[in-house]
Amino acid sequence: MPLFSETESKIFGDVIYDIVNETNITRASPGSKARTIASALSRKLGRMWGQFDLNIVQSYLTGAEGHYLDLVGIMLGASRLGETPASTTASQRIVKFYVDVSNFASINSGGSIYLPRGTIISSQPYSGGVRYRLPYAVILPSDQTEMYVPAEAISAGSISNVGANQLVYHDFIDYTDALNGTLKVTNEAEILVGADVESDANYRFRLANRTVSAEAANETAIRLAALVVPGVADVITLPYFRGIGSYDLLIKATTPRPPPGLIAAVKEAVSRVTAYGIVSNVRAPVDLGMSLVATVVFRRRLSAAEQANILSTVTNNVTDYINNLDIAEDFIVNEVVERVMGTSDLIKNMGSAGKPLDNLWLHTPSTLEDTKVRSNILSDYLPEADAKLSVEDRYAGGTPILIKAAE
Repeated sequence: MPLFSETESKIFGDVIYDIVNETNITRASPGSKARTIASALSRKLGRMWGQFDLNIVQSYLTGAEGHYLDLVGIMLGASRLGETPASTTASQRIVKFYVDVSNFASINSGGSIYLPRGTIISSQPYSGGVRYRLPYAVILPSDQTEMYVPAEAISAGSISNVGANQLVYHDFIDYTDALNGTLKVTNEAEILVGADVESDANYRFRLANRTVSAEAANETAIRLAALVVPGVADVITLPYFRGIGSYDLLIKATTPRPPPGLIAAVKEAVSRVTAYGIVSNVRAPVDLGMSLVATVVFRRRLSAAEQANILSTVTNNVTDYINNLDIAEDFIVNEVVERVMGTSDLIKNMGSAGKPLDNLWLHTPSTLEDTKVRSNILSDYLPEADAKLSVEDRYAGGTPILIKAAE
């Protein structure tokens, strides 16, 4: 909305009024010289007022964009965040070299393997696709079968992010059994900390909270420190979760489950603004998996291709519903029914009376947290304040969301 109301039509009206009433020129009808000059002058002044309005707006945080927003940030002492490459450390246990045989010595004439700095790890053969490199030399001990290594993306930005098990190629061949390619590599989790140049919206949000966050040791500072980490969608703080002088920070990632590397990056960022004597615990929500079986009834007999397509769409819709549940958000059976029935008009019904789902299971972490325990659920489920439901991706029984057609 303009700060001033000097539109072209108003300027034109004022000029014509002044000419007719304050000069000896009395003819201002269409086609007259006075009217032509006034019209040209009004257009020029109108554009100037518009530019003036735009310049004024760009000097305020709410209206500034691009370079002008950068200038506001400079005044507040907070520069825009630039591109950052994705990376991971050995302690995060994401990227590893391994062998399927007894140990590294068995593929290198009994000795350890020396990986030089700059060894390329990539998502496609011959160093193609997304490429990472070792930031320093690594020795694979002769008596080990696997070893986690650090890795940093060669290219900056979100294009350097990769999903789990994508980095499966490397260019190292200086070991005895290189012809057989027995030295293998993979990334066991997503690497999502690569970021593009900070957007105007994110930068404006940071600047708007600059004064409060600059004090540090407060919730705003903690939230902002976590939110600027690439891959973080939002965070939830649980004050006094472990007693007075403590808080838990739950990470909501852009993926259904926060990868280990993301949690480590948030921990590092938050540690810079957490006060001395405050115990913080940055973590993912308690991971509760869900799996289910449902039977749908069609209105008529369908071809195999048509039926398979509908069942696939139903499965995707149910999966999206569960994976998009927020932390502590209820799982509602009727919502699943609505997603299924709304997929196609050819679906007549699902399940049986009073039991729309054939089976519904909850997968909760065991005490040791190295496996999960499956239990039956009879109806809706309300997770705890620090728990999040998602489709169980480690379901030993096969497909976690199984939608089938009635016989």
